[in-house]
Amino acid sequence: MGRGRPGHTLTVLLAALSVLLTWGCTSDADPEPLPDDERTEGEPDEEPVEDAGPRRGGTLRVGLVVDPVSIDPRFVVDDEGELLVDALFDPLVRVDDAGRVVAAAAERWEVLDDGASFVFHIREATFHDGTAVTADDFKRTFDRLADATAEPPSFLAYLLADVVGIDTAQELGGELEGVVVEDDRTLRIDLTSPQPAFLSTLSDPSLVPTPPLADEDLEAYANEPIGNGPFAMAGPREPGAFLRLVRFEEHHSPALLDEVLFTLYDLDEGEESQWSDLVDGQLQVAQLTPTRREEAVELFGRSADGYTGPGVLDGVRSPVYLYGFDTTQPPFDDARLRRAISLAIDRERLAEEATDGVRLPATSLVPPGIPGAQPGACGACEHDPDAARELLGEVVRELAGTEADGTDDDSGDDSGDEVEDAEVELPPAAEVIGPVTLTYNRGAFHGAIAEQLAAELAEVLELEVDFQGQELAPFIQGVRRGDVSVFRLGWDVTEPSPAAYLYPLFHSSQVGLDNLTRFEDAEVDELLDAARATDDDRERLGLLRDAERRIVDELPAIPLLWYQHDVVIRPEVQDLVYTPLGRFRLSEAWLDPDVEAP
Repeated sequence: MGRGRPGHTLTVLLAALSVLLTWGCTSDADPEPLPDDERTEGEPDEEPVEDAGPRRGGTLRVGLVVDPVSIDPRFVVDDEGELLVDALFDPLVRVDDAGRVVAAAAERWEVLDDGASFVFHIREATFHDGTAVTADDFKRTFDRLADATAEPPSFLAYLLADVVGIDTAQELGGELEGVVVEDDRTLRIDLTSPQPAFLSTLSDPSLVPTPPLADEDLEAYANEPIGNGPFAMAGPREPGAFLRLVRFEEHHSPALLDEVLFTLYDLDEGEESQWSDLVDGQLQVAQLTPTRREEAVELFGRSADGYTGPGVLDGVRSPVYLYGFDTTQPPFDDARLRRAISLAIDRERLAEEATDGVRLPATSLVPPGIPGAQPGACGACEHDPDAARELLGEVVRELAGTEADGTDDDSGDDSGDEVEDAEVELPPAAEVIGPVTLTYNRGAFHGAIAEQLAAELAEVLELEVDFQGQELAPFIQGVRRGDVSVFRLGWDVTEPSPAAYLYPLFHSSQVGLDNLTRFEDAEVDELLDAARATDDDRERLGLLRDAERRIVDELPAIPLLWYQHDVVIRPEVQDLVYTPLGRFRLSEAWLDPDVEAP
């Protein structure tokens, strides 16, 4: 299943960019002009022009403020690295914006044994250096990811967690038994159980072919990886400078752009420099600061759907910001208390005041933009202080040993007179529940969010709430050990499926791995298992929606905020879509020289 990259399980990822083309029409010839005496009144005298449409050529200039840690697909750890790897390499398959698996390096495939095995027929293609792409090149990558004894190790073996032989490769090293080369252009992958949806996992940018020389000199290959994608490196990478990609003419779907230039800006001062270069036309795609949003909308306009340029893009992205509970620790083992806490939170206010409006109120676990998402699924994600206090009262009454009707069983009254609706005063909630500490890893917005949550819970529920920031490593260790009961939880995915959120975070088999809330629910397990086993896409989404509704009813983790795009695209850049997963499909972007600069 797709899941957050290592080190990002508890941290929120920045998004990269991605592009999708909507083809127009190009006329092959101008229409024959009418003789002067045949013109009708009102017809223009200007020469007719060629219909607008996708054109080849030009350089797309994109701004980055983070220098990728690695652009070797086997060691990618950040979104910027994924962005570049996605342009340099083709995986076996890709997933389109509707969630459908489409051909990439594999031109066709068969699903066998109800989804326990897959046979891929690899298209005839070459790497950027002209050598043929074979099934061995895919196996080389898969084995390298899985081999825990390799130096340096990759941290991406989780992508292959369902492949036969992964446990042995992780414990003893060596090749993956379940990845078999049948001939130069035929690759078979065997899974431990039927999982038709594994196909979409194979779209991950790291599950790509690498040539034999990739292992000969790791440093050299990392500086200038040779891939099979629509773009190739124009030369070795210069960390801290810029990266230049050029069109690979031999690709099965050649790019329209001549080249893409990624310019790196200083993290602290780069945002203003980017803005200046964008306005001057030296940059065409730039990150946008909240303080520039209104000016950017006035100058460049707003995207019609939040995802498609040109203009300011503000569509919802794939990360989700949550607070999780250790559901094995009282009193947070009671779903009513978890729902009460959720109902007490004003997400609109939280987004506006704690994040300066760069986040959005979350009303489901799976964000909009992911196929199968159902915004509003979390009924307890609305702000309802009265309902929150009522639920908390039920919990306090039960923990304090009083009856739900407000009377005490052992009243000591021997007179036989009936006590009518006696109102028993409950002890303070803070005394019964005990102190609550919100624990988070230090980082942008995290402290402000925790502080505001603490204030709201104290005000609405009259609980004693504190908050504590920790460095990332001890924070992760403490959560995994069960030392903290309420903690920040960030999650992002590498494939557009609700299963990539729900299975790793909430299936009982993932306790001790990514199920950090230690949540176990037989109904949720059954729904998620059925979704993994079916080969019917509509049935799968239905099962996943049912699972999400069950999870948000129990609320082992509270959805708080969604992320949104913060990118502006100049008007000459056409057919650029910033997908929720944040990936460029650069081969389909193009520049329109006829568009006037703002």
